[in-house]
Amino acid sequence: MEDPNLFKNLRELTIDLDLNDRREMLILCIVLQRCLSLHQLEINIEESRSQIEEATRDYSSVNSRLPYPETKLWEQRELCDCITFTLRQVSIKGFNGKDGEMEFPRHLITKGAKLERLEIWCNHDWSSEGGKATLGLLSLPRSSIDVSILLKPPPNLLVVLEDGSQP
Repeated sequence: MEDPNLFKNLRELTIDLDLNDRREMLILCIVLQRCLSLHQLEINIEESRSQIEEATRDYSSVNSRLPYPETKLWEQRELCDCITFTLRQVSIKGFNGKDGEMEFPRHLITKGAKLERLEIWCNHDWSSEGGKATLGLLSLPRSSIDVSILLKPPPNLLVVLEDGSQP
């Protein structure tokens, strides 16, 4: 009989999703639990939804089924073998530094024992609050001594040095 796990030998995965959406995070959890050989993960965060769609979205059906607060999703879930044993590179594109987006990179940094490279590509809508929160990832205790964390600023970011000049 064939093994029904289609993801067992998957080594690279690219996925478009919203890291602020609990339903999509639960799906990502399930997929990662099935990816026993994953080495490389790329997440493209979908452009933000309209304010009306966000305001009318019903998260209660997902949140009420969780036996822990929704902000503890990655912290409370069973560790995925791929994050602990095989995942080497992760790239997250379209990052804004919102609370929901911060959970997954935080989990990777503190639990990814084999992680070598984490790239976070910031979105053009990146706020100063999101920037400060994202920079906080650099001070987290790391599970892997070999991990390098690269924060890529948005392409439209204007950098001004202390003397008022631009690099």
